[in-house]
Amino acid sequence: MILWRDRADCKKHSEMGFSLIEVLIGLSILAIALASGIKALSQTAQTQIVIQQQYLALTSANDAMNMMYIQKVWPDLSPQKTNCSQLKTQLVCIRNVFVTPNPLFRRVQIEVFESEADNPLTPLGQRLAKLTTIIFNYQSGAL
Repeated sequence: MILWRDRADCKKHSEMGFSLIEVLIGLSILAIALASGIKALSQTAQTQIVIQQQYLALTSANDAMNMMYIQKVWPDLSPQKTNCSQLKTQLVCIRNVFVTPNPLFRRVQIEVFESEADNPLTPLGQRLAKLTTIIFNYQSGAL
């Protein structure tokens, strides 16, 4: 019967390596860290796509607004939908015109939505961009 162990014998036993529990705990910590890293990378890529869509939508709205300024056309009060796609992103611009207290001015609002590929004038989802401006009636002869 052995009542005590030699210290050298215990030291040899503890230096043999990691136990199975220690290895499993280490692997689980590594798996959690890798999963959170992949999730963060995925969210970054998804955010980049949304930012690009919003940038292209704002560019489309700005183009439509500038065309109105350049053409100096007095806009009708009826809503108008136009295909304003940019790059490979299908977009639809919806222009709404409102009267103002001064009859020489009209408020113009352009909203941009993503559209279907086969029907480019049908808006999908939520609004990507919105611009509002005031247009002067150049044909009134007031200037």
